[in-house]
Amino acid sequence: MKTSFIAAVGGLLAATALTGTASAQGYGHGHGYHAPKAHVCYEKIVTPAVYGTVKKAVIKEPGRWEAKEHAAVYAEREVKVLVKPGRWEVVTEPAVYENRERKVLVEHEKKIVRTTSPVYETEKVAKKVSDGYGHAHYVTHATQKLVEPAKQSVEVQPAVYKSEAVKVLVKPETYNKVYHQPVYETRLEKYVAKPGYVEKVFHPAVVEYIEEKVVVKPAHVFTKPVWKAYGEAC
Repeated sequence: MKTSFIAAVGGLLAATALTGTASAQGYGHGHGYHAPKAHVCYEKIVTPAVYGTVKKAVIKEPGRWEAKEHAAVYAEREVKVLVKPGRWEVVTEPAVYENRERKVLVEHEKKIVRTTSPVYETEKVAKKVSDGYGHAHYVTHATQKLVEPAKQSVEVQPAVYKSEAVKVLVKPETYNKVYHQPVYETRLEKYVAKPGYVEKVFHPAVVEYIEEKVVVKPAHVFTKPVWKAYGEAC
């Protein structure tokens, strides 16, 4: 299609050129003379490809994350350690006794009351008695006279005692609360001065640039019109 278009354009240009030449030389005025016609030949022209170089990135090793472990750092320090805790203790003090003697009543005191009867005497007494007619006579009657009154005596028999050994409480039992202080000991303790951790390190990709030949302008083939003189072969 492209070749046909070029050929058509070439033929049009050739006709125009011939007409102009003939006019310039005084031909074509109707005198019946025609100059020999030139003809067009088509020549195949090949334009070679134009190459250039570019740098192309090639990944030799992709980027990656690496987990780097750091161990914990330990140190030692002195610490106070409880060996025995404080406590309350109940201390009992026993009662104190003494052996003594005491009198024990065996028989109570007795009182014996003794009573004596009264003593009386009998007396006869004559008494003149008148009967109211002038006659008197004596009447005798007996009377008792207390000679000794009744007596009462008290005899006291003392109480009877005996001695016996007896245990006497001098001081009662007592309870006391005593506090015992806690006991501590100083020891060396291992502790984490710096804890271990995981560090994430990123390694970027390793890229290498290589030169690569590329087509800057591709090869081109086209036909070119070439004017040939009359009778000249293409």
